[in-house]
Amino acid sequence: MIKHLLIFTGLFLTLTSCKTLSFDQVTQTKTRQQLQLGSIGTDKDFLLQQNYNITAIPKYDDPIKLAVNIKPFNKQTHKAFTKAKELQALGINIVFIDSIPNKSQYIQLQIADKVAVIQSLNTKENNDIKSYLSNNRNTNVLTSLSIALNQKDLERVKSAEAVYLVEEAYKSYALQLFDANKNKEIISFNQVVVFEYKTSHCCWQENNKYQLNIVDLVSEFNNCPNKTYRSANRAKKHINYFKL
Repeated sequence: MIKHLLIFTGLFLTLTSCKTLSFDQVTQTKTRQQLQLGSIGTDKDFLLQQNYNITAIPKYDDPIKLAVNIKPFNKQTHKAFTKAKELQALGINIVFIDSIPNKSQYIQLQIADKVAVIQSLNTKENNDIKSYLSNNRNTNVLTSLSIALNQKDLERVKSAEAVYLVEEAYKSYALQLFDANKNKEIISFNQVVVFEYKTSHCCWQENNKYQLNIVDLVSEFNNCPNKTYRSANRAKKHINYFKL
């Protein structure tokens, strides 16, 4: 019995390690899909891989500030990139040699201005999406991506003073780069290879008019702030009817 339990535990750890990668204590999930930041969706688990099922794309009227981290490839991330490249942008070739100190690099993007995203999700323009989020607890917001670019675009991102998520066409988003002279440049998501992602869950709270609002976005392993809830239904239950 104990032997079988150990074998099962080892198999479970092996399978789960195939699906996620951890950088700076932030878990990233491998993907082969072309994803874009700010999308709404759910994770779809399979035995050896995990897909992200996009169900909605909110309307973000204002540019959203992004945090940019430059990271060197390792064996795991290069393998994830190679698999993702089969289904995504052509012409991006990354040479990885483990023995050399200066390894090829990729970009990890993360939504830095959560407040802007939360405000947008609570607008009338996104009412249908907000309602969908409130009725589907497992639905989340895509808040981080690991991407590979060609060398020219990689250098542009590295030298940019600021990077924003902007609407390129209706509900189609891209990266907007600002250099030191405030010149703008656009990099579409179809110009990059996405090979990892991270999502955040909504935290709900009722306002003084008993209307549900999204008040925070937290990662899978973090709790919502005090008196806010991942379940919109649970937030509804916390009404003091003596005040009515």
